[in-house]
Amino acid sequence: MPRLLTLRNRLIRFHKNEEGLEALQVVMIIAVAALVLILIKTSWEKRIVPFFKEMLENITGWKDTSDTDIQKR
Repeated sequence: MPRLLTLRNRLIRFHKNEEGLEALQVVMIIAVAALVLILIKTSWEKRIVPFFKEMLENITGWKDTSDTDIQKR
């Protein structure tokens, strides 16, 4: 039982301590940025590349018929 009280006291002390808050915020910002980059990467070939190719075709009238690595996948 004293071990649980020690653990409880440490958790309370950690919760009240604000010194690590800034580091935690930085880690959370990095995690969110990583998620955004992962989402961009996964949708890049499916949505973003075709969107810009279509926009290029609409604006210039030039159709991209090159055989790129993206089209092979």
